[in-house]
Amino acid sequence: MIRLRQVCIASPQITDADELAEIFGVNVAYRDPLIIEFGLENALLGFGGTFVEFIAPLKDGTTATRFLAKHPGGGGYMVIHDTDEYEKIRERIDAQGVRVAFESTPELRGAENNQADYGYDSFRHVQLDPRSVGGTLMEFNQTDGNEDYFGAYAPAGTRWQELVQGDDLPKIVAAECTSTDPDAMATTWATLMDKPVENEDGHAVINLDGGAVDRFVAGAANAFTRVFIEASDPEQVLERARAAGHEVAESEFEFCGVRFVIVPRAGTPAR
Repeated sequence: MIRLRQVCIASPQITDADELAEIFGVNVAYRDPLIIEFGLENALLGFGGTFVEFIAPLKDGTTATRFLAKHPGGGGYMVIHDTDEYEKIRERIDAQGVRVAFESTPELRGAENNQADYGYDSFRHVQLDPRSVGGTLMEFNQTDGNEDYFGAYAPAGTRWQELVQGDDLPKIVAAECTSTDPDAMATTWATLMDKPVENEDGHAVINLDGGAVDRFVAGAANAFTRVFIEASDPEQVLERARAAGHEVAESEFEFCGVRFVIVPRAGTPAR
């Protein structure tokens, strides 16, 4: 199982997370107290069992600071997948010679840092150097008990389910990366996942478990640029975006350097 679980946006101020939560009518499900170790603060917005994370630097010299120097208004920072086959993926990473940017597992952290209070007693994750995977930082992670969307998911803490309730919540259904060579980028990601690259409307896609997809399109830069959100009432979301001062073009708007595309939930009647 490999699912699109979370996308991460780097922003100059963490309050952007609260604004996007208002637009989509969702809650901030978690703020990770441990991320301060990296000179960052964060906020995870709960989109059903999926998440949009915002990170903002608390000091100079962080990777997010360097990223924001190139993208002052914010931008797509990372695409995150959860899995129940971490060890197999880790073997493929080494076999392909993909560079690891950061890895944390119970064995690497040591017993004193595997806090059950934060869900870290089983959590393992690896972040891959963007230069090795087409230009976008990507992560694979695994938490024991993550088979269900509403099971354990350590990046959101241990009580996020209490704040992410209801069948009507919006949900991430696709992340799109722009690349100067989208086919090569898609092939790299797909090989790590042991999944095929398919074609959808002329674009390379990887169909993931849970129904979401990773999409790859041609462009002048290499970056995570768009996220597709399924909603029961797309027009209501878009109207709140307009009211907040964001220009809406057809079914999408830009927020912190990322295009948010709102798609109707399957079975939603047309207006």
